[in-house]
Amino acid sequence: MSDNAIETSTNPSAIDAQRRQDDAVKISGWGERFEFFQPHNFSFWVYTALTALGAVQAWSFFAPKAGFYADGFAIAAVLCGLCGLAWFAWFRHIDRWERQPGTLIAAALLWGAIPATFAFAMTVNTAMLGIYPKLFGQVWSANWAAGATAPITEEAAKLCGFVLLMGLAPRLVRTANDGLIIGAFIGLGFAVFEDFLYSATASAGSFGTDPFGNAVQMSFTRIAVSFISHPLFSALVCGGVLYLIGTEAQPRRIGRGLAFVATGMVLHFMWDDAGGLSGGNGLAVFGVWFVSIVIGFAVLTIAFRRAAPREYQFVRDILAPEVEAGHLTDTEVEGVLEKKARKAFEKAAPNRRSRKARKHLRRAILDLAHDVARDNSSDTEAVRHSRAEVDRLRADSELTRAV
Repeated sequence: MSDNAIETSTNPSAIDAQRRQDDAVKISGWGERFEFFQPHNFSFWVYTALTALGAVQAWSFFAPKAGFYADGFAIAAVLCGLCGLAWFAWFRHIDRWERQPGTLIAAALLWGAIPATFAFAMTVNTAMLGIYPKLFGQVWSANWAAGATAPITEEAAKLCGFVLLMGLAPRLVRTANDGLIIGAFIGLGFAVFEDFLYSATASAGSFGTDPFGNAVQMSFTRIAVSFISHPLFSALVCGGVLYLIGTEAQPRRIGRGLAFVATGMVLHFMWDDAGGLSGGNGLAVFGVWFVSIVIGFAVLTIAFRRAAPREYQFVRDILAPEVEAGHLTDTEVEGVLEKKARKAFEKAAPNRRSRKARKHLRRAILDLAHDVARDNSSDTEAVRHSRAEVDRLRADSELTRAV
């Protein structure tokens, strides 16, 4: 038995710290692996079947036209893909607590791109948009049909994937923050393929007249007007639904959940029916979009702030034995979490070089929490390496202070 184990077994505060860590790792799901292939899980077969159906639908839509408009399709795929990669990098950056496994993110992107787009939304939207003119007339349909359809069909399509991913990864998708992040990736997959769909249609719709130029123009138009739409909407809806369901790691908050779901759907309505809301005024359309963007980002900021305290507590509890053993201080841990504490932690540095060193130290402390959780609180080589990195960066910070 190691000295650390002896201390943990005899020191009441160390015992309490270890208990907190064990409970946090168990409840939060931090460090859990994700295995997509789960033949004994019904969610796996539903996900696979609907993805296959979506792939068949996508092939039947694009294949007859691809040979004639290959150049236009290719440039649309490149432009929409590059935009998607930029947003992918940003979403991975803000997934700063327990980063979702790459395979889970890939499954979220794939659902948004194929099943949600082609197996659900495209089919149902086409049917509904054909019914509305017969029921309410062409003028009403031109102004309101899109907003009366898409917020329901498309958000439901993306949400189905989120529920299936909860079934595939019940110990990973546990907190509102998980819902926000995974929902954003599902929405990103949907947005990229929807933009590509519009761009490819524009290329084919020109009957061979400048398919390349039409694809470029439509790609940039779609990227300009929809770059934040679906990721924002589905992040709010999925985060809200997780509050409604509740988990062992996330207490149920029905009012908050309903508010986030409703906001996501209302913003989707405003985005799709900006023409009707603006009375057909072209300038007012941009005004409606601008208002929806401002409201959307404001509510999304609130959603992340409401979700953050739960993640903060997990970090404190996972790192409690490290603080008890003297590897970290409470000030250093708090400097990773609360915005006010982070600013105070950096401001306390005597110069610019020291502040930069403390930023790297914060990242190293969070990496230590990840390694501890992933290795189930064991004193592994990865954990020892992370501790050494924290010590090195702390020493660099202090050396900078001395200089």
